Amino acid sequence: MKAILAALLIALAPQDDVEAKLKEFADTMKSSKGDAEQIRAVNELAATRAYKAATKLLQVVAGPYSEAVRIAAADAIGKIGDVRAGAGLMGFVSSLGPVLKSEVPSRVVDQKVGEAAVRAVGTLRDKSATKQLAGMTISANVPLMSEVVQALGKIRDPGCMDALLKLHYAANAPEGAGAQNIRKPLAPHTLEALRRITGEKHTTPDEWNKWYKSVGGRVVVPPEESLGGLPPEVKSFAVYGGKGEIAVLRRFDLVLLNPENYAREELANLFRPIAFSGDPKAAMDRGFAGFVCDPDQAADLRKKFPRATIIARGKGAAGINAILVEDLDLKKPDDKALESLKDAHARYEAPTLAVFVSDKKEDGPAAAQLAKRHPFLFAYVSPDKDHTAVTAP
Repeated sequence: MKAILAALLIALAPQDDVEAKLKEFADTMKSSKGDAEQIRAVNELAATRAYKAATKLLQVVAGPYSEAVRIAAADAIGKIGDVRAGAGLMGFVSSLGPVLKSEVPSRVVDQKVGEAAVRAVGTLRDKSATKQLAGMTISANVPLMSEVVQALGKIRDPGCMDALLKLHYAANAPEGAGAQNIRKPLAPHTLEALRRITGEKHTTPDEWNKWYKSVGGRVVVPPEESLGGLPPEVKSFAVYGGKGEIAVLRRFDLVLLNPENYAREELANLFRPIAFSGDPKAAMDRGFAGFVCDPDQAADLRKKFPRATIIARGKGAAGINAILVEDLDLKKPDDKALESLKDAHARYEAPTLAVFVSDKKEDGPAAAQLAKRHPFLFAYVSPDKDHTAVTAP
């Protein structure tokens, strides 16, 4: 009986926490008039990763709030990661009416929030939205279509291939004298989406159409992780050698952890947990999304674990998603090392996760500036070399 009661209390505790967060959120949104405080409340609610939080945030997306707050709410729904929220987001997008056909100068806010809503649907990988999104590719609203195409590239449902191929053709149509191709800015996005869905590397519309005809329109979608690089929504990472800190770790898009310190249930509450030590198979069996390994092991491990996020120590290699380095000098990084990492990014589409050790407050902004100067670089400042504390973003 005691065991049953204990299990019940454990099961109810997270739900009670969500309800408390929902109440706190509602109070903040009513009492606060500043965007900064409301956006902070949005992000704190999203950190629960609860479906109830997503439904509450959907009300903010469609509600009487500022553009910045509504956009933050849409992006937060994507970070929560519950695909069930996709239907509500697409319902909001449907309500935009004329904005779906072209940009409306008097509805700039709805335009921007609509773009954020579509972006969130892509982050959720909501395949049920494929048909509706594919139908939006004939719009003259190019900024919105840009988000639509990128969302389809993340969802990776072959059901959108016909629409994407037609748009890729239109985006690459030549421009004559006095005739502007308004869809030309979409060409890089249609190309990227086609490649991410199929794993193929064709470029021109003719090459794509020939290949599509050769396979009879039957596309076998490869695992996203096997394509190289990290998912586009990964903007931040952390390294933590301790235990717990789930609420803080949830704020990052990718976290490197000691696999001995986390159970499967805890990992389920995190975005892309990566084991930075131990046996790769044991990590994947436990529920990690991937692991850190030596570069010379990466190719074989990719064959064994096609859906794993594989991070190589120190340098690039075939089959990886990112490179982990811990020896860059934050103040004066070696130019040759940076150039080598840049080349690896071009060759393997693998960004660099650079870890710096410092307890100085000014080094956080310094690391951010370094990453800004080198777009292939993600930076994280750990307070000590054993990563015994996690630095909140």
